[in-house]
Amino acid sequence: MVRTLAALGHQVELLTYAQGEPLELPGVVHRRSLALPVGRVRAGPSLAKLVLDLPFLAQAVLLLMTRRYDVVHAVEEATHLIAPFARLRGVPLLADVDSSIPEQLRESGFARRGPLLWAAEGLEGYALRRAAGVVTVCRSLSDAVRRRVPGAPVFQIEDPPLLDAAAPAPELVAALRSSLGLGPGAVVLYTGNFEPYQGVGLLVAAAAAVPEAQFLFVGGEPAEIASFKRQAAGRCVFAGKRPPSELPQLLALADVLVSPRLRGSNTPFKVYTYLASGTPLVATRIESHTQLLDGTLAFLVEATVEGLAGGVREALSDAAAARQRAERGRALVAREYSADRFREKVAAAYSTLGS
Repeated sequence: MVRTLAALGHQVELLTYAQGEPLELPGVVHRRSLALPVGRVRAGPSLAKLVLDLPFLAQAVLLLMTRRYDVVHAVEEATHLIAPFARLRGVPLLADVDSSIPEQLRESGFARRGPLLWAAEGLEGYALRRAAGVVTVCRSLSDAVRRRVPGAPVFQIEDPPLLDAAAPAPELVAALRSSLGLGPGAVVLYTGNFEPYQGVGLLVAAAAAVPEAQFLFVGGEPAEIASFKRQAAGRCVFAGKRPPSELPQLLALADVLVSPRLRGSNTPFKVYTYLASGTPLVATRIESHTQLLDGTLAFLVEATVEGLAGGVREALSDAAAARQRAERGRALVAREYSADRFREKVAAAYSTLGS
């Protein structure tokens, strides 16, 4: 989003936590909130995030009150935090809803009830009602926002794939394959975090029923990886976190990609990249996937060990069907979810704010 806004000619001040790599782009000033000794921030709700939100909000308010901005573009819980102050300052708020924070709190078990959940629901409702526009990333979120705030100006802007059109050099793919200890057989790839809702445990168990393939897992924390290694009965390789620059090679060495998610309503960001790669995709038949995917684009299966194993075996054994689905998926992304389409949708959303 920040790259696109800068490319469209906007001057962007980006405020983030102190963690992570700096972003250096023309037209972008990257600011950091105060660093606190809370350890590395993981995906999903956490006490560390709650603590870091305090200095983050303080700096956001200071910037808003002492500088002149045309728009406050706030993402997820930052929207809830800054909404009252944007209204006080009279600056239009664009609420970027990548997911529902109350739903995250319930799904993760971090706060299934009580004051924190009530506060999140109240703040989310306030922010959506006061926003000049709401950006969502999938149909289920768009529908949820419209149900909660009828008449809200919603702009559905799906994430573009993290993949260039050019294929990686074969020698780079071969070198990565060798460095990961992969043999010459078929490779089934999962990338992402290892949170319970992702279904990584089911895929590890399914590997035992697909002896003709190697299962490569990219991501996860050291303790999570160690736990899954103890459970793995099939040919499983755990590569840990890898640099983003390796993503094209990882996708190129895979014969099948898998999204084994168990629950949720938001389309996973990585699915667009999976489709753009032109590699056959196996995904569970849940709303997260089916609002984008159907049986012509991917092998849709039940969220069970047997379902995942059967889908992978079918994708590996039926080359013609796998190729047809993969080609349709790549064409869909090129037509509807490319970086150019993303830029068009962002420009359309911002044009309404300036009217």
